[in-house]
Amino acid sequence: MNILITGGYGFLGPHIADRFIKDGHVITIIDNGSSTSRFKLKPKHKYFKIDVAGSECINIFESRNFDIVIHLASSKRRNYQRNTDDTEDDTNLAGLANMLSLSEKHSVKKFIIVSCSSIYGNPGSLRELPFREDHESEPVNPAGMNNYIKEYYTKKWSQLYSLETLCIRAGNLYGPGEKRGEGVISIFMENILNGKNLIINGYGTQTRDFLYIEDFAEALYRAALDDRYIGPINISTDKGYSINDVANILSRLFKVKKIDYRNSYRLSINHSRLENTKIKETGWKPRNNLEEGLKKTFAWHKQQYELDKKSLSKGLRLKNAFKNFPRQLLAYIENIIAFLVVAFIQYNHLFLDLYSAELALDYSIIYIAIMGILWGQRQAYLAMILSSALLIGSSILTGTDIVSFIYTPENLLRIAAYVLIGVITGYTIEKRNRDLESREYEFKSLTKKYDFLNEIYNETRVIKDELQNQIIETEDSFGVIYSIVQEVDSLEIERVFSASIEAMERIMKTDSVSIYTVSDNEHTRFMRLKTRSHSLNGLIPNSIDLDKYPEYREVLTSRSLIVNRELKENIPHIMAPVLEGRNVIAVVSLHEIPFENLTMHYENLFQTVVSLISNALKRAYFFEASLRDKRYIVNTRILNPDTFEKILDEVREKEAELGMSYSLLKVSSAQYDTPADLSDAIIKSIRDNDYIGISKNKKIYVLLSNTAHDHAKIVVDRLSSHGIKSSIIKKGQNDIL
Repeated sequence: MNILITGGYGFLGPHIADRFIKDGHVITIIDNGSSTSRFKLKPKHKYFKIDVAGSECINIFESRNFDIVIHLASSKRRNYQRNTDDTEDDTNLAGLANMLSLSEKHSVKKFIIVSCSSIYGNPGSLRELPFREDHESEPVNPAGMNNYIKEYYTKKWSQLYSLETLCIRAGNLYGPGEKRGEGVISIFMENILNGKNLIINGYGTQTRDFLYIEDFAEALYRAALDDRYIGPINISTDKGYSINDVANILSRLFKVKKIDYRNSYRLSINHSRLENTKIKETGWKPRNNLEEGLKKTFAWHKQQYELDKKSLSKGLRLKNAFKNFPRQLLAYIENIIAFLVVAFIQYNHLFLDLYSAELALDYSIIYIAIMGILWGQRQAYLAMILSSALLIGSSILTGTDIVSFIYTPENLLRIAAYVLIGVITGYTIEKRNRDLESREYEFKSLTKKYDFLNEIYNETRVIKDELQNQIIETEDSFGVIYSIVQEVDSLEIERVFSASIEAMERIMKTDSVSIYTVSDNEHTRFMRLKTRSHSLNGLIPNSIDLDKYPEYREVLTSRSLIVNRELKENIPHIMAPVLEGRNVIAVVSLHEIPFENLTMHYENLFQTVVSLISNALKRAYFFEASLRDKRYIVNTRILNPDTFEKILDEVREKEAELGMSYSLLKVSSAQYDTPADLSDAIIKSIRDNDYIGISKNKKIYVLLSNTAHDHAKIVVDRLSSHGIKSSIIKKGQNDIL
């Protein structure tokens, strides 16, 4: 099946995805990367880094055709009661609404959300432990309230839009992948590894239904694939353990420094335990008790702890510190250094007895321009202020008072030049940087959108190629239909009829096909059964009275396909005429059709196949008419020995393959002088689809199609009334022909 998991990189997602991947299901994950678990997920899945509320999700639904959606995504994860494990995600209604809408629009078979035990609140006189699914929800903390909203929203959506939803109410989950500080067990593990005390808020008597994450994933997998489960269902161990029990087990298994009790938190839920009778009906039961689960969880936390210690080595810390050095601080340092260099070059003669060439060049202007070009407006303004201060300070140092400095035009022009250069370079570079950032942001946004759509396109193209190959190779493709109908292409009428049944069964995917022949569709009253599927043996009549079944008469008069849309009894589901010019020579019927095949495509396919069979029958009839003088004795309906033997072989083969009975009569004597008179007398006693033939030893035989031996006696009596004595040939006699 095709499974979508939203928020699949959180705590629950990787374990659930692993369970589905194990049995060969195709997994797609949508996650914005805001809360990624350190539990490694197998690479056999498709990942899209987008938000569940984003418009891009519609492209994923359109390209992947999901069977089940498991919604785990939320906006933010909080820990409300750190030592009671009342940790739960905030409800992201925008994302939930988007997923529900897309699931309903794209005909998802089941939509699953995961809730928590906090939704039940505290037990009371009318709600004793364990909590059952039919207990009223009375949340008393933010975790339960958020999940109540999520459940209510999903339930209402299911009622309004007939979307099948399943709400998993889980016990207190723990195991590999849980982030540090998000649950009581995770906090205890972290304290043990860091050599700290186990801190319990309250007296530690509050109880919870702790469930190992892998056991939860197995239960969710079974519930998701079981069509019986909709609405709320508990997944738990149905056992209550106190926080003291957890601390004592950890103390016994691992080295714990000390257990410390604090009363800094108000406990909203004192006791919680969920009944799990419903989920056990799938054959599930938890494989890990609390002690085994804690051992596995501690082993994983210890492994992560060792990896963190290695990654935080001294060299790596220094590297990261240098890498994360603040960019703005670096800009100020460079600015100060450049200012000191310019001040030394331009005014060193004021402090040192050094000779420097007199150049008509103000290095401060170059300094301001460089700072503006390198770092933008802020550093250009700083360089401008420092250069102005340097000019004023050097003038005062050489004996010029401030009044004289102000009234000296040269000084004011230099300061004006500093300001002008600083403003122009700073503003220009800042504008350029803003434009570049805007374009870069737009480019990244478009690139991200392009990559996303290109990925969807490539996947859609692969799926399209697969479907195209399936269509080409499937039973109702043009190539396959042509190859099957080619088997019908014969010049022997009996062979065409028998092959038509096999072709119709294969193409139309049904085992209830019949073909009735019509001699004169305007004046005839009866249709005769020519051939049928083996499964219809004894279920349909050999002859149909058209006066009793007007539906068949309608096929003859309208010369078009008729569908039994009212599902009348004893009438085929679909019938079509076999035409020769304007005349109906046969009617092909399908008596049983799967309900999902009652489509326009199926009707058009049936009409197409009947038309192809009609062409084969017309060729066979034309061939028979053109060789009539070679197949029959002159002026009679008596087949010559070779032709009669071929038809008899076809009838025998039809009996072996389709169970079509036949009877063979041997004419022992007759009161007629010529073969023509004998032929006319026999024709009066048999049907249009029966045959008269002569054997190589000059004996006359009558072949009765679709006639058992007990019914053949009627024909024997009819022949006797016309002065023709005959006897039934038993099958297997050696003297036939």
